[in-house]
Amino acid sequence: MEPLARDDPGQIAGYRLHARLGAGGMGVVYLGSTPGGRAVAVKVMRPELGDDREFRSRFRHEIEAARRVHGMYTAQVIDADPAAVPPWLATVYVPGPSLQQAVADHGPMPAQTVYRLMAGVAEALQAIHAAGVVHRDLKPSNVVLAADGPRVIDFGIARAAEATALTRSGIVVGSPQFMAPDQISGQPVTPRTDIFALGSLTAYAVLGRPPFGCGRPEAVMYRIMHQHADLAGCPVALRTVIEQCLVKDPAHRPRPAEIIGFCQAQEAGQATVIAQSWLPPSVAADLANRSTSLRALPSQATPAGRAAQTAVATGATAGPPQPALRAWRPEFYPPSAVTAAVRLMYAGAASAVLNVIVGCVAVYGVVHNTAVNLPNGDQATITTGTAFNVTVTVLFGLAGTGLWLWMAYANRRGRPRARILSTVLFAVLTLSLPLSFIEISVIAARVTGLIQWALAFAALVLLWARPSNAYFVAMRARWHER
Repeated sequence: MEPLARDDPGQIAGYRLHARLGAGGMGVVYLGSTPGGRAVAVKVMRPELGDDREFRSRFRHEIEAARRVHGMYTAQVIDADPAAVPPWLATVYVPGPSLQQAVADHGPMPAQTVYRLMAGVAEALQAIHAAGVVHRDLKPSNVVLAADGPRVIDFGIARAAEATALTRSGIVVGSPQFMAPDQISGQPVTPRTDIFALGSLTAYAVLGRPPFGCGRPEAVMYRIMHQHADLAGCPVALRTVIEQCLVKDPAHRPRPAEIIGFCQAQEAGQATVIAQSWLPPSVAADLANRSTSLRALPSQATPAGRAAQTAVATGATAGPPQPALRAWRPEFYPPSAVTAAVRLMYAGAASAVLNVIVGCVAVYGVVHNTAVNLPNGDQATITTGTAFNVTVTVLFGLAGTGLWLWMAYANRRGRPRARILSTVLFAVLTLSLPLSFIEISVIAARVTGLIQWALAFAALVLLWARPSNAYFVAMRARWHER
């Protein structure tokens, strides 16, 4: 758990945000609370995903399917908005470490804990698959260890990112170390794909390392496709069920019910009952500390509450309320179109500075040529004219740089009329461009002028794109509420 960053929102759709729980390839996860004080985990998708229509369509479909999952060992989806900028969803918050965190902090799990972990995750997969969902990204960071058993989170979300612009650009959906051969090779993803991931996850829990090793994703995926898992040091009974899960052919992998039955058999034929004692003492103590920190979170996001939230997230002792500057915390993230436009504006500011340098060099060249051609000329007049020209060049350059930076600042924050003013400035630039070509004979200055015009044109196209429209409409309503 980490304190909120400067640009993190203070709330999303009525859910107050208290701290960061983590970040990954799909987005950022926050610890939030409902108006009534119930803790929730709010996952905000990456702006690049929100810009993709296909992702939004898939995301909406997967949320509808995920709402049908009601397993004891899953984190229930309670709210979502695929049409938001950016999309987000909220699930029940489980106050416990992920399996990845627990293994990293406390080492491999004892076999008795791993049997119960495997049975709980298998039961979660039963509920997920019964709702017509395939997880596709089952890994240690997506399994949370609670006092009464594991909880599987983020089921179905990976499918929403498949075949989007994000994946077409070369980003793999899923974690290579826990992907199945059929998933790597592009075969249809089925519930048996999750079984392979369960085998890898179980091996990780008992060994403290992925069964197919670490390293470059390409090398790991090759080993998954063509080599056997490295299960050295794994207890014999666990090794048997793990090897069955890691069979290359999906048709020969066991079903969740068979895995649960195997784990029950290791409990002397009795049902696998998970109590608070199922976790190792060090992990149980970690879980208790997290629960205590959760209860200490303030229910209101006042300035004093913000200080207390930071103290809880960092482990510091909260003191008396301190006055602080009111930081800008947007309720909406700008989409990638706006972000790209802002970067072009920063490039425009850089080109304006370059234009000043080119202008000053040009003035120096003119002065030098005048001095050579008119050695007996009035040096005072030449010096005065030089100073005047340099001053005008620098002032115009500073004004241009300031306008570029202002446009970047205002559009990044979705300020009212920022796009309209940017468009007006572009029109002025377009009208003045021919006149500047007539008056300016320096080729380099003309080139930098054309560069600035091209940057402004590209930025305006991005600012008036459809994702940007949704962002400015949402932010306009927010600015009017202030």
